[in-house]
Amino acid sequence: MHQKIAVIDERTVMIGSLNTLSRAWTREVMVTMRGGHFARKLLEHEHAELFTRPPKCARFGGTSIEPRRRTNGVWFWRCYDTVCKTGPNGRSNARNQDIRVDGGRS
Repeated sequence: MHQKIAVIDERTVMIGSLNTLSRAWTREVMVTMRGGHFARKLLEHEHAELFTRPPKCARFGGTSIEPRRRTNGVWFWRCYDTVCKTGPNGRSNARNQDIRVDGGRS
């Protein structure tokens, strides 16, 4: 299952595999649960506080930063500003910075 999580109002959690923009008949599911404790624990588990505060690009100070995940599971910030993204040879030279989670480990 490719999970989707939505915390609506610090109490309402929607979790499941449903892609709300799908246009085809699918066998996906979304469960809605209510509970402040569960919502807080889920946000903590998913490092929501960390992911809501992207840094400025260390190269030129831009704010076109998004979290991405490498195939080895390590999260990193990536700058998508055109100034940072393209090098002189036309190849991607995007600024990457690992995101530290779980008490300082990547």
